[in-house]
Amino acid sequence: MKLSLLLLPFLLTAAARAQSDFHAYPGTIKSHESGQMEILTVVSSNQQFKILPPKGWYRQVDEASRKLIFTSLSGRSAVTIQLTANSPGVMPDKDVLRDKVLQAHAGANILRYSVFATGSQAGVFFDLERAPAPRLVQKIRHVYVAQPTGLVEFVLSASSEEFDTYLPLIMGLSRGFRLDPLKATKP
Repeated sequence: MKLSLLLLPFLLTAAARAQSDFHAYPGTIKSHESGQMEILTVVSSNQQFKILPPKGWYRQVDEASRKLIFTSLSGRSAVTIQLTANSPGVMPDKDVLRDKVLQAHAGANILRYSVFATGSQAGVFFDLERAPAPRLVQKIRHVYVAQPTGLVEFVLSASSEEFDTYLPLIMGLSRGFRLDPLKATKP
């Protein structure tokens, strides 16, 4: 009886993981500049994408929410990538996205909205700002990219001091993003 109670959390975790269709696998690729580079292959349903994680950042995979979360060493900046089943194949209207982004970032004000090119379809982003505490200003870039299976969201949340430093990071991730069909491996 005691053994089964000890195994219960492990079995529940394993069952939840088996139900999720979102998994991330670390690996490496060869690089001319630095020898080996870390790469993360994310598999979701019958799609996959590869991403170069921000170097030196902490990484968390939230399979249940279909999310990758990268946190800077300072802890004052984070990049989240989330796959959703919302609006498969089409970008929702600006007003729908505006309401969605304001709901996701309570208390924030929209500073800017823009359309930009990606590796697959046009994306849109909102720049927001909020003050969650006295003398603390948080800046946010929330990016939406439509894919055949739904929206992919990229979010940079950073202190006002670090925001401009990490803008190229999130824009590079979102511009180069592409979902590919999952390739079968040969036995």
